[in-house]
Amino acid sequence: MTSETAGWRRRLLPAALAGPVSASGWLATISVAWSLAVNSAGAVVLMVLLFFGVPLMLLALVGLPIVWVAFGVARCLAILERRKAAVFLGADLPLRPPPPRKGALPSRMWARTKTLGTWLELVYGLIVAPIVSWISAVVVFTTWGAGIGFALFPLYGWRTASHGALFGWAPAYGVSLVIHLVIGIGLLLAAPWVARGAAGIQLVTATAMLSPNDREVLESRVETLQDTRSRMVAAADAERRRIERDLHDGAQQRLVALAMTLGRAKARMDTDPAGAAVLVNEAHGEAKLALGELRDLARGIHPAVLTDRGLDAALSALAARSPIPVYVTVDVSRRPGAGVEAVAYFIAAESLTNISRHSGAGRAWIRVDRPNGLLHMEIIDDGRGGADIAGGSGIAGLRDRARAIDGDLTLTSPPGGPTTIRVELPCES
Repeated sequence: MTSETAGWRRRLLPAALAGPVSASGWLATISVAWSLAVNSAGAVVLMVLLFFGVPLMLLALVGLPIVWVAFGVARCLAILERRKAAVFLGADLPLRPPPPRKGALPSRMWARTKTLGTWLELVYGLIVAPIVSWISAVVVFTTWGAGIGFALFPLYGWRTASHGALFGWAPAYGVSLVIHLVIGIGLLLAAPWVARGAAGIQLVTATAMLSPNDREVLESRVETLQDTRSRMVAAADAERRRIERDLHDGAQQRLVALAMTLGRAKARMDTDPAGAAVLVNEAHGEAKLALGELRDLARGIHPAVLTDRGLDAALSALAARSPIPVYVTVDVSRRPGAGVEAVAYFIAAESLTNISRHSGAGRAWIRVDRPNGLLHMEIIDDGRGGADIAGGSGIAGLRDRARAIDGDLTLTSPPGGPTTIRVELPCES
């Protein structure tokens, strides 16, 4: 016997003996029972809805709302399947995204009927899930029940020891006891593995029916990129116009005034040196103000401190200029790429601007760390809350910037606060 075979057997025996008391076996068994109950009830509801909805839809469009409700029930069953996989099996079951909610209710209902994923969810909830659940439950609970029945033979076997024979053979009580105990213990040891296998088959079936395939993922990614690109083009155009407006209304006007003041000083240099000196001092002040405005404008786009010293120093400088107290915590052992830093800084800067202008907050917090190859940033304020990512607050544009580099931004802002912006950006280095 080789050392590898011996080691494999030493690992297999404890795992087999620990099966009946292991958490994974019991969780798999509960998962099978959960599927049986939920999918059976869901199939009954779907049958009733389709029994009335389909004939009415064939005769008139009156049945369309009923079928649409059936689609909604199938979607709920898919969501429950995903949560069951996460809770009992620790597995991720990605679902197809629902159709976009655009247009009036009738058009949305009709659009749902033309989506392939909707029909697959319906077929899964109506046919596939109940069949797989029933077969899995029969196999799993038969194994558990038979194992328990055989293992408990000493409690009742003495009463049947002299009754009947099996295939012409009537074993003694002691022999029958040993046979029943061996079979019962074997079934109890095998039952957790059977439950895990049944739960795994259910997960594979659900993944095949409910999860998007590679082509669907690619098409969704292309659509997202196209939408994000168009939004980014619009955002870049708006940003360019803002910079032009700030230059025209701020620094450009000060530079024009500076040139005029210097021209007046030059004209008085020979005839009124004292007046010319006053004008030169005035021009010097205008030059410093223009320089400050240009520095602020450049800082809002990409400050030099961000390039030189990273996010910690840049966000600290940003917090120091905020009209409300901002507490910054940055725990990044290794700097991400320059593009990721620029996006994170821009989101933080715009968020603090929105907080100071619209939230009524007294304090804000910025927390940055880098877990699992992602740059994670949270921006929290204690304002009035009620912010909406689709309400024209500018947060949608920040989300587009995050998605442009394969990141994401989420907003949590209940009425009364607090408001939390969570940003996840993939690190480039």
